[in-house]
Amino acid sequence: MTGPPTDLEATDPWGGFAPILIANLLPLIGVLALGWDATTLVAIYALEVLLSFPLAAVKALVAQQPPPFDEEDGEAVSADLKQRRGSVTVVPWLPPIYPRNVPFVGDVGMAVGWFWVAFGIVFSHVFDVGAVLTRPEVLASAAALLVGVTVDLHREYLRGRQYERVSAYEVVETQVWQTLFLVVVLVGVVVPDDVGGVALLVGFVVGKLLLEWASFRAAHGERSRLTGWLAGPTASRKPREKPAVPGGEPDVRFSTDDTAVLWSAAHHTLFGAIFYLPWHVLLWFGSVAVLGGETPTRTLLLGTGVAFATLYLIQLGVTVVQYVLRDLPLEYRRYDDRLVAYDEWADEPQWAVPVHELREADVVRDSLPDHLLGTRRFAVTMGWGDDEFDRTLGPVSDPDAFVAACHLPVRSTELGPIDRRCSVVSVALVAALLVVVFVVLDSALFTAVLLPFVVFVPWGVWRLGYPDPD
Repeated sequence: MTGPPTDLEATDPWGGFAPILIANLLPLIGVLALGWDATTLVAIYALEVLLSFPLAAVKALVAQQPPPFDEEDGEAVSADLKQRRGSVTVVPWLPPIYPRNVPFVGDVGMAVGWFWVAFGIVFSHVFDVGAVLTRPEVLASAAALLVGVTVDLHREYLRGRQYERVSAYEVVETQVWQTLFLVVVLVGVVVPDDVGGVALLVGFVVGKLLLEWASFRAAHGERSRLTGWLAGPTASRKPREKPAVPGGEPDVRFSTDDTAVLWSAAHHTLFGAIFYLPWHVLLWFGSVAVLGGETPTRTLLLGTGVAFATLYLIQLGVTVVQYVLRDLPLEYRRYDDRLVAYDEWADEPQWAVPVHELREADVVRDSLPDHLLGTRRFAVTMGWGDDEFDRTLGPVSDPDAFVAACHLPVRSTELGPIDRRCSVVSVALVAALLVVVFVVLDSALFTAVLLPFVVFVPWGVWRLGYPDPD
């Protein structure tokens, strides 16, 4: 394509579905005519599931409809980002990317990692996963399946402008639902003793084609009860109304401090990492126990360790990206009697509020990066009645000028120093408790599992060191 996607002319539904149909029938033909066994078919469809996740991520990034949103769901950073207005054009021949869809793409990244871990654990008991995945027929068939879904992505989703009618929630939830469906069916194919039963394999292929057909029909706006159930959810909300922004240039502008945003992202992610770690360690330990028994090999320990470490780093990376996307592009603009939060990357206002409605403002006192860098954040209540909401403004590098320009009811932007006694005591407590736990349990594994409980009391002591409001 040389320009933005254009609507397709009316197309024959069967013609659009043909590449997917042919690609899915090839493995069955291999079983019936070429003598492939069940493990070959399982490996082919497992590879397809893996390869389909990046395509789902592409779909989710450019999905135009706003996702459903519940203020009580998810972490604050994810919830704020899901409400973000606007999009960013990366290249002119692709649809724009919506920052609000990034949390859903993060879910896709985690899902593909967990799928592969689960796949390796479940199927390694039945066949040699590495040997099967390197068979020429497996790679060729997986390539054919990938071509089929890629053609569908290009023809129906991009050129056919399906991305204008779906939300990232629909794309991600549909992909996860279909993956779970396939995993259950794959287990049904592998676990029975008669894994070579042609009837069972044919039933699997028919079930998968029904799933593909349901998704295809739903994408074209034709959903029966059966195909609608198989195709997955359809849920979106109306786009938020564009905030009323006065014309002309703003009186003043205040961009968020880039360094403070990056430090804050790392700070919050590091704290969250303490609580993510035990789950990954426990799952890694359980996987080694299942796969290796009482005497796991060094290769198994290393391989599964790398797998779970990668998942752990992906989860931390997704958290950092979300914090950065939420805060880094923001610029606060003052227009006469109105304060506007503007996303410079998306070139869209996010919210606007009269200055006289800013109240109950105070400096955020428990942000370590602000203490170290001299930046400030402000917790502010805005609006009245049903339109009332709380927001955190900043971080800004010139807090006094920001307060004066926005008429924030803040008595002082100064922060008292952190009580170093509390800091020293909390760090010493963490070190001492870790040593005690390690000595008692004589296991680094269980020490890591207990890490959140070890830091719970020291964290409370650390927070006591932050200055109290005047």
